[in-house]
Amino acid sequence: MSSSRYQKMAIDFGTSNTIVAFWNEEKHDVDLYAIEDVTLPFTFEHEGRNIEIPYIPSMICYRDKDTNFIGAQVIDKMLENSKGSFRWLKAYIQSRRKINYPLSDGTTVDYFTAGRDFIEKILSFAADAALIDLASGEVVFTVPVESFEYYTDWLSSTCIDLGIKRYRFLDESSACVFGYETQLQKGDIYLIFDFGGGTLDVSVIQIEEQVDRGIGCRVMGKAGCRIGGRTIDGWLYGDILKRASMNVLDAREASALFMRGVEEIKENLTSNDEYTYEITHELSGLRLKGKYKRSELEDLLEHNGLYHNIQETIERALKHAYEKGIEKSSIKEALLVGGSSQIPSIRRQVRTMFGARTKYFRPYDAVARGACRFLSSDIEDLYDHIQHDYAIKSYNRKTGTHEFLPLIPRGTQFPTETGLKKMTMKATRDGQRFFGIDIFEIAEKVSNKCVGEIVYDMNGCAVFDDNHKGSVESNEFWMNENSPTFIEASPPGEKGIKRFSVSFRVDPNKALRVTVRDIFSQKLLYEDYPVVRLK
Repeated sequence: MSSSRYQKMAIDFGTSNTIVAFWNEEKHDVDLYAIEDVTLPFTFEHEGRNIEIPYIPSMICYRDKDTNFIGAQVIDKMLENSKGSFRWLKAYIQSRRKINYPLSDGTTVDYFTAGRDFIEKILSFAADAALIDLASGEVVFTVPVESFEYYTDWLSSTCIDLGIKRYRFLDESSACVFGYETQLQKGDIYLIFDFGGGTLDVSVIQIEEQVDRGIGCRVMGKAGCRIGGRTIDGWLYGDILKRASMNVLDAREASALFMRGVEEIKENLTSNDEYTYEITHELSGLRLKGKYKRSELEDLLEHNGLYHNIQETIERALKHAYEKGIEKSSIKEALLVGGSSQIPSIRRQVRTMFGARTKYFRPYDAVARGACRFLSSDIEDLYDHIQHDYAIKSYNRKTGTHEFLPLIPRGTQFPTETGLKKMTMKATRDGQRFFGIDIFEIAEKVSNKCVGEIVYDMNGCAVFDDNHKGSVESNEFWMNENSPTFIEASPPGEKGIKRFSVSFRVDPNKALRVTVRDIFSQKLLYEDYPVVRLK
C-alpha cells in the first residue's frame, strides 16, 4: 500500500487562480490543503459561517530557467511586475500564443513552458508532502466547455512529461454539478453558470440513473463565450486611465502595478458600493487616484456588451437543451461558479432568469470538489454530445479557393452508426499517388466588441493588443495537421476521376473513424480506421 495520504487528486487550473483538491477515502469527502507561501485564502460567508478556500494564484516568475516561484510566492516576493513573470497562463495557452520571453540567463520561455512548469511545481509540492504518489495515484484536470483538442493535447503531453501515469480530463461544468453539495435525484435538471477569469461557460445537465453504475449525468446543452474576469479588468483599466487623462503608452512603465490595483478595485466593488483608490508607481511618479462606484462599473459592463453576451450565452445553452426536450421551467437550480460570478449585477441578471433557483455558495471550489468526486465514485461515465462542428477542408476548382464541407455537426449523439457521412475523393492532378483528409474543428464564432486584450511585454509592462478588436475570433483548427495524408492510390489517380469512397462514424470514445475503399480496384484500404478524437 502506498505511503501517500491520498490516491486521487483534482486540479482546477484556472486563468486567474488554481484550486487543488484531494479525495479522502476515510471521510468519503474532499480535502483542500493550504500550502505555506503558495496558497492564499478565498473568504466568503455562507449560512453565517466564514469559509476559507485555499487557492493558488495562476502565476509563475522565473529568476532563471531552472529557478521559479509560483502563486503567493510571486506576490510575497513582489515579483508580479518583474521581467520573468507570467500570468493568465491558461488563456494564452488556449489562444495558442507563441510568445518567447527572454530570461536573465539568456534563455527564453513561452506560455506553454510556463504553464507546464506551473503545474509541475504544484505536483511537486503535493508529492514532496507525501500527499500523493504520482506514479500510482490518479489526477483529473478540469477543462472548459469550449476548449479545443490542442488544449487537452497540451495537458496530455504535460502529464506525460511530468511522469503522471494515470490522468483524466473532465468538463468543468459537469464537475460543478457534483461539487455543489446538492442532493442529486434522477431526472433533475441543473444549469451551470461558470464565469471565471478567461471564459464564460454555461451547461444544462440532467441527472440520470445508469444501470449498475449509480448516478450519472447527461450534458443536454452547452454554450461558451471568450469573455472573463481579465476582459473586465481590461475595460476597467482603460476607463480609469481615461479618467486620469492618461493613455496606454503614457502608463506603460507603471502598467503592471496599475493592473493589480484595478483588479483590487473590481474585487472591492463586489462587496462595496464604492471604492477609493490611490495607486502610485514610485519609479515613474505616475499615479492613479479617485473614487469608483459600483454603479459606474455596471454602466461600463453594459457599454461593453457584457450583459448581452451573458444573456445570449445562457439562451444558446437553453436552446440546445430545448431541442432535446428540456424546458427552461424544468431547471431545478442554476449553480454559479467562478470568481466573476461574484459581481452583484451578474448575480442579479442570472437571478432575474431563474429566481430563487439561483445558488452561489460554492463559487470557488465546486469544480475541484466535483472532479474529485468524479474520480472516486461511480459517476465516472458522463454522457455527452459532440461540442464543436467538424468539417473537411476541400479545394473548389471552380472558384480556385478552399472551402469547408460539413462533416460532424455539434450536438451529434455518439456513438453513431456506420456511414454517418459519406463522400468520394477525386485526384486533383494526373499521377496523384497520395490522398489526404484535412479534418478541422470549428467553434462557434464569437464577436468581441471592443474587448482589446491585455498582454504583457518582455519588460513586464501591460499593453493592449487590439489586433482582434471589433472582429470575429479565428475559430478553425486543423486537427490532423501532422498526419493528413494516409491514403495511397495504386496505380496513381487521374485528374478529376473519382478514386475513393469514404464513410465516417464516431465511436463511443469520440474517435472519428473512417472506412476507405478504392473505387478503381474495389479494394478495402481502411476499415474503421481512427483519424482524430473529437470533443
